[in-house]
Amino acid sequence: MNNTWKKALAALLAVAMTLSFAACAGKGTDNASASNATSSNATSSDAAEYTDEELAQVAVKIGDKYTITKGDILDEYNYMVQMYSYYGMGAPSTDEDIESMQDSVISTLVSDKIQLYEADLLGVTLSDEEKADVEKQVEDQMDYYSETFRSQAQSEGASDVEARTLEIFQEQLDSAGMDMDVDGFRAYMLERYTEEALKTALKAEVTKDITATDEEIQTYYNDLLASQTDSYTTTPADYGYAAEDFQMNGGDPMLYTPEGYVRVRSISISPEGDVSDDYTSLQDELTDLATQYGAAALAALADKYAAQNADASDTSIGVTTSEIEGGAQIVSDYLTKKAAADALYEDYIKDARDKANEAYAALEAGTSFEDVLKTYGEDTMYTDYPSFVETGLTMYVGGEDTNWDEELVKAVGLLKPGEHTAVIQIDDMFYILQLVGDEPAGERSLTDAYDDIKAAVIKQSADTAWGTQLDTWENDTSITTYFEDIYRDIGK
Repeated sequence: MNNTWKKALAALLAVAMTLSFAACAGKGTDNASASNATSSNATSSDAAEYTDEELAQVAVKIGDKYTITKGDILDEYNYMVQMYSYYGMGAPSTDEDIESMQDSVISTLVSDKIQLYEADLLGVTLSDEEKADVEKQVEDQMDYYSETFRSQAQSEGASDVEARTLEIFQEQLDSAGMDMDVDGFRAYMLERYTEEALKTALKAEVTKDITATDEEIQTYYNDLLASQTDSYTTTPADYGYAAEDFQMNGGDPMLYTPEGYVRVRSISISPEGDVSDDYTSLQDELTDLATQYGAAALAALADKYAAQNADASDTSIGVTTSEIEGGAQIVSDYLTKKAAADALYEDYIKDARDKANEAYAALEAGTSFEDVLKTYGEDTMYTDYPSFVETGLTMYVGGEDTNWDEELVKAVGLLKPGEHTAVIQIDDMFYILQLVGDEPAGERSLTDAYDDIKAAVIKQSADTAWGTQLDTWENDTSITTYFEDIYRDIGK
């Protein structure tokens, strides 16, 4: 995707949520000066070295409609240098390496523009359905940003949450160097998402006649089966990730399943928000006290106190003076702080536990697991990819599963298909799992996988043909003109 505009979107959220989006961070080309793209990294090219007129010079021309300026290239170049720094690498220093990065940057920028140019030439347009999908993507993104800023406004205790939400949104746009208001940002995203959809439609048009022969399908099947058999026999835990990725995103179908896999549905529930700062502070203080007195001794003594308080008549568990001699104040502080921390944690987690217990009660009353999952479950995997509601998620019970907690795997191992666990707490999360059934082990025949294999072959061929076509367009001097003298000094 066009990472220039994606960087703009990511920068907005990165400022708001203090997140890093590696390949998608920065700012938009048309809406901020090149100087905003540079950090304090001394190896980045500085926009201040150039005048506005120099930055506006056309460095690449695509047809008679699109251009790329020196400022565009500078922005992207500086972003790449920042990414190098982020991953602990130095900026290119030799002329050869600098020009190689320039060429990489320009290739990305040209590829984006030339696809729009060719879409115009071929008369590629979006259908009403595709336009509606673009609008939904934009609104979903806007809702996501707004909800993020709304949460911040609420945490600030704003008297008018919606007004403060818009204010924060605008603050983040300003911080990201985007010279626009919130409505302008929505229009900006609509334009960029539309461009992405047009490029997707262009690829579909260019590759629409690509198909697959039976020989290609057979060869692809044989190679893929051999590869998967070797891989998942050697490392069976890798199968679960690959199977779920195929279910989510398509690609190479699963032709070999190792022994030991099952499918499970899971209802997961977590507390809202974060545990209080007071709880965190108390936990730090408890750790300090345990260090002073000895964690094991302090815990044992605390258990005796708790038992004695629970049954004052039982003198056999009484705490003697000798047990706390030399550490009476530490023990007293520990118990007081632990009680306060436990109370705060209970306040934090009780609603989630109650919700999990409600879900369990509904299951016990005969409500189907699928219905309870839809009502109480919080794992977005099931809403983003509804097919998992039907099939369940993969779990490796034949060895160490690297995705599920060991306690959950053990609990599922005790179930028969259709049965569910009790409520299980892992850290702050509550789970109820249902065993859907075994994942059939062994090889999948070509007959069963034919349509999936054919689709994979066509996709591979289409990707190859598309890459070749892009290279042809980019190197067609009747379409693209490069003015090297304009941009070769960047980074030097």
